[in-house]
This record gives sequence, C-alpha cells and structure tokens, in this order.
Amino acid sequence: MPIDRRLGGAPRWLVGYMLVCLAALLLAATILYVTAADVMAAVSRLPRDGTIPRSVHGIPYAELINRAARNHRLNPALVAAVVFTESGFHAQARSSRGAYGLMQVVPATWRELAGEPACAPEIARLTDPPCMDDPASNLETGTAYLRRLVDQFKGNLPYALAAYNAGAGTVERHEGIPPFPETTRYLRQVALVWLHLQQDGTLTPVWRILLRSANVGSYARAAVVISLIGLTLPLLWVIASPASRPPLAQMRQGVRR
Repeated sequence: MPIDRRLGGAPRWLVGYMLVCLAALLLAATILYVTAADVMAAVSRLPRDGTIPRSVHGIPYAELINRAARNHRLNPALVAAVVFTESGFHAQARSSRGAYGLMQVVPATWRELAGEPACAPEIARLTDPPCMDDPASNLETGTAYLRRLVDQFKGNLPYALAAYNAGAGTVERHEGIPPFPETTRYLRQVALVWLHLQQDGTLTPVWRILLRSANVGSYARAAVVISLIGLTLPLLWVIASPASRPPLAQMRQGVRR
C-alpha cells in the first residue's frame, strides 16, 4: 500500500510531534522523580550527617569556603550549600532586604561579628560597612554567624538554617521551623545542594544546571502536565477526525461480507 500524507490514518507530522511530547514527558518525569527523591533523602539525612566534615573542590571560592568552615568548626559542604542557596556564588550579590555578598550578611550582623576591614580599598568602598563584598571577609563573617546559630539551637542544623533564613527570634517564637513557604523552600534547597556536595565534594555540571532554580520541581511538574496534554489532544483529534473513520460505503461492504 503506498504511503501518502497519512501514516496509519494519522498525518505523518503527528508521529514526530508525539515522539517529541513523549521525550519531553520522560525527561520531565525523570527530573521530577530524581529531585523529589533527592530532596526527601537530603532532608532526612541533614540532621544526622550534616556535621560530618567534607571538603569541597571544583566550585567557586572552594578553598576560602574550606578555610572559613574549618575556622568555625562547620562542615565545608554545608557552608558551600548555604553560599550556593544564598548567592549562587556571586560575591557582589544583593538582596531586597539589604544583605550582601556570598553569604548574604546584613549590616547589623556584620558590625557585630566582623573584625577590622581587611580587603582592598576598591572593594572596601563598595559597601557600608566596608568589605562586605570581599569573598574571604564575607565567608568568615557568615560562617561565624552560622556557627553561633548552630550553638544557639544546640546543634540542630534545620533550626539553625531556618534561623539563618528567617531569623533566630522567629524560630524561637514558633518553637521550631516557622511555617513559611520561603523558609521551607530554603531548607530544601540547602539540603539538596548539601547532599550532592557531601557525596561528591563538588557539583556536577548536570546538577549545577538543575540546582540553579529552587523551583526546578515545580517546573518539572508543569512540564509533565503540558506534555500529557500535548500527547492527549492529537489522539483525541485523530479519533474525532472524519478522515480517521472508514467511508460509509466500505462499512456497508464489510457488513454484506
């Protein structure tokens, strides 16, 4: 039988279209499963394994992170996870709340914990207080603050991290992790990044791409839904299309037989 514009009763382009939708569905479902499974594993392991020292490498400011973490008796992998979540390793990051640098330290905390300015004059003059954009100074002050929170909450890492995000007073008032969506996302993001750093000591290129967005799971869920819709609509169209049904004469001829 010669092949014309239709293959099996469906336009030829429809086959390619459905293959693309199916590939997108499989990719999105894989990302959703992997990230969801890893988040669950990371959140459950963090309180138990988050203090186990693991030096980092192959990421920006790795040696500075290792040194600051050792100075304040913290796990370098955990500090690096906080840095990634807070600033994405951007030394001059700014937040709408007035936080600065790699670990997003606010001026009040800086004035309390930072020592004398020890950075180049061209960096010192960029912020007030000075040196908040200096990677080494910012990491030193940020890890000192995180160490204080860990001690304040008696080694409870999820509480300390929640306090780093929402404030120690907020955690104390709620007697635990506050029920804020932002804080929940923050903890999950830190835990997920920490898990991969704890396992590998670095972030693979694939995971760097995935972890750039804290909403990767939401995007994957949306992609799954869109792919399912994309697969379903053409099938409905083919079923409902008059061209997909045999002509009436053929149906009658089949009945006579």
